[in-house]
Amino acid sequence: MQRNERLEAMQQAASAAFAPLRLTTEDFDFDGGIRYATAGGLLVADITGNPGGVWRPQRLITSSDPELYKFSLHLSGSCMLGQDGRHTVVNPGDLVVYDTTRPYGLVYGTTYRTVVVGVPRDRLAGQASALRQAIARPTETDAGLRRVVAGMLNGLAEDLDATVAEGGTQLADALLSLLGKVFTGDARLTDPRTSMRERVVAYCEANLGDPDLSVEMIAQVHGISQRYLHKLFAGSGTTIAALIRTRRLQRIRDDLADPGQATVPVAAIAARWGVLDPTHVSRLFRAVYGTSPIGYRRQLLDQFPR
Repeated sequence: MQRNERLEAMQQAASAAFAPLRLTTEDFDFDGGIRYATAGGLLVADITGNPGGVWRPQRLITSSDPELYKFSLHLSGSCMLGQDGRHTVVNPGDLVVYDTTRPYGLVYGTTYRTVVVGVPRDRLAGQASALRQAIARPTETDAGLRRVVAGMLNGLAEDLDATVAEGGTQLADALLSLLGKVFTGDARLTDPRTSMRERVVAYCEANLGDPDLSVEMIAQVHGISQRYLHKLFAGSGTTIAALIRTRRLQRIRDDLADPGQATVPVAAIAARWGVLDPTHVSRLFRAVYGTSPIGYRRQLLDQFPR
């Protein structure tokens, strides 16, 4: 595989794992790779690469991208990280967080290896303000709880597939608790049922475009019974089926309101969000928003000058 092909393959793999990225390299013979696995809705990746850059510019950010915090432990190699107007050097042993919903860039001056944990932002919604302050501010992992977190992430990198498979949702809960404590000082314990419900919601958000998304599928993925899945949402004001339906309709509505998608057929937009029956989506849309999808789009587009 030629240099550009290897770089392109790495860029595609990293973009698929997290969110669209652009990679650059300073070496003629690019060499790098990414291995990743998921646990309880979190993504854990072991990444290596040559000197170069990792970029997420504004033009690559869309409303359909996964919204993640990326917690990164640098095992080897230093880099310059920039986000939200902050620029800082990240050295081996440093742990740092950045956010895929806003532009960022990392420039590596040497070969590197890093472990990255991708956490859906809604899983840490209660800590959003503190995390915003922690963005692009690395912390050393030489003592205390930070050293425990570093040891855990090092272990994941060494035996990624087996560790994640064995740890599952328990591993995800432990990582969330530890990372939250390191970056925000907030180690509040949550009701296990609430925690599982948050994982289910995050999974649904990430898979709205899958027409096979269902109660059966969700229960199987999370290793719980369908009865328990329904019980998770008791008292929450919604059901799992209603949640999926509502979020799909909201995504369809958002796309219909986008002037850049004015020529995309309604059926194509609905299919993008997992609804394959045009008649069904039209009936649901009218029931919720009081007009058909076509009528909604026409009302909005008539507001724009021609």
